[in-house]
Amino acid sequence: MKHEKRLVFNAKRMTTRALAHAHLKQRLKLPDWYGSNLDALNDCLSEIGQPTRIIVRCMPHLEQALGEYGVRLIQVLQKAAAENKNLRLTLRIGFWK
Repeated sequence: MKHEKRLVFNAKRMTTRALAHAHLKQRLKLPDWYGSNLDALNDCLSEIGQPTRIIVRCMPHLEQALGEYGVRLIQVLQKAAAENKNLRLTLRIGFWK
């Protein structure tokens, strides 16, 4: 069994759409051609081939900062985790919980 990779996203760093996608791109090590939109994020998440846990810290900040877009971003992460057997998602209210 492969070792699970852990990726931590800090929602406090995702205060605009551009900053959110820059943070996701950096943490996921996405290619330069990454489209910086939710469809492109979904495509990239579906291609994760090794066991990976994504942890989103301070999750409520996504909706506070990005409104409906933040809600949709979380939905994309949840959908990807449900559809990709290599992906697990943990949403944390605070930095540690």
